[in-house]
Amino acid sequence: MYNLLQRVSGITSFAMSTLMALVVLISLATPLLPSSPTHDLALHNVQTTSGRLMDPFDKSSRSAEYTRLTFDVDADLSSLFNWNTKLLFTYITADFSAPGFDTNRVVVWDRIIRNERQAKLRLRRHHNKYAVRNFAQTFEGVEGANLTLHVNPVPYLGIMYDKPVLSIPFVIPRAPPVDKAKAKAKAKL
Repeated sequence: MYNLLQRVSGITSFAMSTLMALVVLISLATPLLPSSPTHDLALHNVQTTSGRLMDPFDKSSRSAEYTRLTFDVDADLSSLFNWNTKLLFTYITADFSAPGFDTNRVVVWDRIIRNERQAKLRLRRHHNKYAVRNFAQTFEGVEGANLTLHVNPVPYLGIMYDKPVLSIPFVIPRAPPVDKAKAKAKAKL
């Protein structure tokens, strides 16, 4: 009736169609799996200073204000790991609005978590990994900011999605004025 090649083609087509339906179901079902991560974020100190930041990507020699944060993170994200989780990308952002720029989001700290053992975060008096600066080179006019912990589960199969987990408000203080005569004398030494 049918030759061998037609039978193999029919079986292969059915197998691939079934596999694709399974892939779609896995992609849709993974974000719905229950998880109960525990997390806490505490901010201890916010210091704003003015100076030149050693940034390999910014070739300008302008002096700018930048902020140094000291924070604690307590999080148990092991419940986010399931059969479809490859890794977790965890990061903290500082969000603020400034005159001329409505939305500013600066990544302050990040970590890639590859397994459940690494998913228990306990950071004490940790400093920001990346500089917090404004495009205007000053924090003048910045009213308030939010420090937000984000978790981004990376699946083996499916869509990546971002989960803002926890947000705390804080105030970015202005840098103390720099005495230009002292700065010039210090530069000569």
